[in-house]
Amino acid sequence: MATWRLGTRSGGQGRHRPGVEALWRRCRAAGDFYLHSYEGAYCPGCEQFYTPGELIDGRCPEHDTPPEPVSERNWFFRLSRYAQRIEHVIESGQVRIVPAARRNEVLAFVRAGLLDFSVSRPAERSGGWGIPVPDDPEQVIYVWWDALTNYVTALGYGSDDAPYRRWWVGSNERTHVIGKGILRFHAVYWLGLLLSAGLPLPTTICVHDYLSLAGAKISKSSRNNVSPKDLVTHYGADAVRWWLVRDVARIGETDFTIARLVDTADRDLANGLGNLISRTLRLAHQHGAEPAAALLGCDLLPPRIDAALDDFDFRAATSTICEAVADANRYIEAQRPWHLAHTDPPRSRAVVGTLIHTCRVIASELTPFLPSGARRCLTQLDSGDRPTPVFPRLAKDPRPATAQTQPPQPG
Repeated sequence: MATWRLGTRSGGQGRHRPGVEALWRRCRAAGDFYLHSYEGAYCPGCEQFYTPGELIDGRCPEHDTPPEPVSERNWFFRLSRYAQRIEHVIESGQVRIVPAARRNEVLAFVRAGLLDFSVSRPAERSGGWGIPVPDDPEQVIYVWWDALTNYVTALGYGSDDAPYRRWWVGSNERTHVIGKGILRFHAVYWLGLLLSAGLPLPTTICVHDYLSLAGAKISKSSRNNVSPKDLVTHYGADAVRWWLVRDVARIGETDFTIARLVDTADRDLANGLGNLISRTLRLAHQHGAEPAAALLGCDLLPPRIDAALDDFDFRAATSTICEAVADANRYIEAQRPWHLAHTDPPRSRAVVGTLIHTCRVIASELTPFLPSGARRCLTQLDSGDRPTPVFPRLAKDPRPATAQTQPPQPG
């Protein structure tokens, strides 16, 4: 969220502020601003006004705090003017919202009727923070307008920089990845502002749910959290990254525990792919290997993962990798290359060659999820050295229990 202290912060004089002012002027030229007095319930944490029906027992649904009553005169944006166009671009798929449940949520909100909303605040109430409204220094631009504009000002909008022309105007894909709590700002308000200004719209808005800890939303303000840095220090980046892509639900909240992180990493990485690579390389050292094609079905691994990622379904993508590991382990048990080494040595070497190629395909497809782990797998497969564990077993960590190695605690 980008805000600038008037006259004091040098960043406000960079490319962001001119871009915010340029967007404001384009919307003003379209006739989409008017001054209006307003009274409502305002949550400072959300930087948002709420209607009584949106509150839960009179409290903010995001922060569980009572909103503040606010009465002021601000600039309003004519969002209602763009209701039909916003509905059309979402319904037609011009702007894709995933998962579908969030798309339906936005469409229901739009079809219920869009109200114009405040896009400025009195400079006096803002305490000096914010970009002044062009030609009205008594008002500062609403923090969400300022924040959303970063998508284009970071690329140089307002000065027509080459990155803006390349990545926003000239790109076929403009994807936002957001939490469910800010869906309305991105899928309704932001679209309205861009339509007003005549700028390209995002093509995809991917919405994720929340992580929880002990059943409560992870929140810095409530101190209900675990430091990702501490988790990486103790368990490694691979384990943390793998839990996020393997266990976090695409729809619905996911409760984090260290036990789940450890169990998932040990099951899929140490005992799964890591063990498969070790078994394969031991067989190669004991009985030899000859170049061979990967297992039947490995050719389907890349397109299946691509399709899952196109739908932002990380669980489906990583499940495909785990299925390939399971298939390879079943192949070992079915072919028994250690037995073939005595009865049919050429066949034994071909089986091991098939396993090596299969492991290479799996490790390559692992790269987007665990880049360093995938690199270690490929290095070991290509080196010809005797195998060493690619992924450590976390549940049997031999390190002494010191202050540095104790699992991180909430708060």
